[in-house]
Amino acid sequence: MKMKVNSFFIKSKFMLKVWPLVLIIIMMAIQVAEATTYVTMNDGRLLVFPDDCIKSMTQENGLITFVAFDESVYCYSIEDVSSIDEQATKALPTITSFKINNKYNHQVYTDAVGLIDGDSIFVNVACIGKRLTASFSLSDDNAQATVNGIVQESKVSRIRFDSDIVYTVGFEGDMILKRNELGNYSFIPYGHEYIVRVDFLTDHSTSVPRIDINTVGGVNISSKTEYVDAEIIIDGAGVFPSMTDSVQIRGRGNDTWSTDPNSKNPYRLKFAQKVKPFGLTKGKSWVLLCNKRKGSMLTNAIGMKAANLMGTVAANQIIPVDLYINGTYKGSYNFTEKIGFAGNSIDLDDETAAALLELDNHFDEINGQKFWSTSYSLPVNIKEPEFSEGVTILTLSAIKARFNSFVNTIYRGEDFSDLVDIDYLARYLMVNEYIANLELFHPRSTFCYNENILEDSCKFIFGPAWDFDWAFGYNGNSTHYFNRNSVLNYYSLTWGQYALWNTVRANRKLGRRIYELWKEFYVNNLDELCEFCSDYYNYAQPSFLNNKNANLDATDYAQQVTLAQSWLRQRAEFIFNSLKSEYEKLGDVNGDCSVNIADVTSLINYLLSDGVSIYIENADVDDNGEINIGDVTTLINLLLVD
Repeated sequence: MKMKVNSFFIKSKFMLKVWPLVLIIIMMAIQVAEATTYVTMNDGRLLVFPDDCIKSMTQENGLITFVAFDESVYCYSIEDVSSIDEQATKALPTITSFKINNKYNHQVYTDAVGLIDGDSIFVNVACIGKRLTASFSLSDDNAQATVNGIVQESKVSRIRFDSDIVYTVGFEGDMILKRNELGNYSFIPYGHEYIVRVDFLTDHSTSVPRIDINTVGGVNISSKTEYVDAEIIIDGAGVFPSMTDSVQIRGRGNDTWSTDPNSKNPYRLKFAQKVKPFGLTKGKSWVLLCNKRKGSMLTNAIGMKAANLMGTVAANQIIPVDLYINGTYKGSYNFTEKIGFAGNSIDLDDETAAALLELDNHFDEINGQKFWSTSYSLPVNIKEPEFSEGVTILTLSAIKARFNSFVNTIYRGEDFSDLVDIDYLARYLMVNEYIANLELFHPRSTFCYNENILEDSCKFIFGPAWDFDWAFGYNGNSTHYFNRNSVLNYYSLTWGQYALWNTVRANRKLGRRIYELWKEFYVNNLDELCEFCSDYYNYAQPSFLNNKNANLDATDYAQQVTLAQSWLRQRAEFIFNSLKSEYEKLGDVNGDCSVNIADVTSLINYLLSDGVSIYIENADVDDNGEINIGDVTTLINLLLVD
């Protein structure tokens, strides 16, 4: 024992003597490993060359040359260099705040504030879907944040946060030489690096929210017109806020409604005051969609996500819930906003002269709240205002006259762009064509509104998009969801109200706008929509299983997700390529396979001299059947837009 103690003591004394030297050696090694050359250019850019990337550095013949270990060479004129230093010549900017704000994120239900801890940022987010738009602030107005070399714009840029994301905060033009995973060297943005880790609350949940509705006296809900008083209890299942309140409930829907109280029916909820269930925007009126058709449990969620990504007006949120009424399980439902003039749907500053219309062949509004259009015989339900409430300055005749003026203009083949918002119409038709929604042509569930019927300059706006269970290839057979119509020519069909929409779609200005929107969606948003299919299913899966165990729908939704992703990509490619072939050459007056200022020159020369040769089929840019100065103006405007 004594020998062991002495041995330990001797070793300890030895270590005390040599430990400072060891520390010095370690520190020198660290300094050598981290030695860096900072080159400041005359234009203010900072170029950073770590020693572990550089094989050699030489200064001769008025040049400074760096050679990386992969033999790549970086050479600069000494005249262009302000200084060469071993330490950074300017402080790095920082991230001062980081949020995931529901204002900029569809399906995010509560603002999430990031915790900045040194070089790490932690955020807990309640949402369905892993792509997010971050809101952040930087310490310097001239600073920028990048991810994988791509500049991030606060409140705009969207990236997927299913794994840790590295934000680099620096100044434009500042670069550092780095070795990539393939062993090659290249410059990447230089700056303060932050690791952002998002914890999705849905990843930890074993169930979707549960809604209990207990009617007063336990009475059944058997009417679409008479409300029943009830209590509603929402259990947010660890993801959403819970709440308890009194509510009124009645039936809703058409084909999915049944007077049998034991059926899986859709419902409308009305609160006495505006509430924020699940953290959504405040509103009094809400809807429980039942997804009654076999195989339809994903359709409304995917359809609404597509509507949001395509920028339609007032796209609804979809939250999967398990519904119990008077203690009895009713099935897996979607909780969502009711379409109408309200803060949680179509939010208008002034509703005094506004009208919300629904084209629907059920034509089920009461007399005085509906009419048939003079052209195309469209069944028009006036959803708002309700004349019986006596709070509107509008009349049935005023609404009818204004709408007829719009559709009559279409019927006569005249330009209708002064009567309808072309951008919103393009987005609305875009999403319906994409998901092959046949409801549009009955017509059913086709909404449009006008903020001021009495003002001629106020245009009709189409949307919100609604009712997606007769889409995605469905034709009455549940096995056809995502199995057919991926290459359907939407405007080649001839039944129902296709005559109206074929005429509308033939408008060249509208078609051009649809093409522009498709280019943006195809490049920037298609991946997010396909990812959302999996994200939504992964969260809603326990509810789908409950629904299946209640013998309500035995569809294999895991398989359907794969089918949906494939169908969405095939259909997007089909539509985009069709539009490209239709519109890519429009304006290519000189036939060089591109549209630019040279085509404007060719068109002007053609108009000034009959001897100039052009491609006539590409020159009628405004699609009025003539080639004149209007085509020059339209072509210039198209180039400015592009």
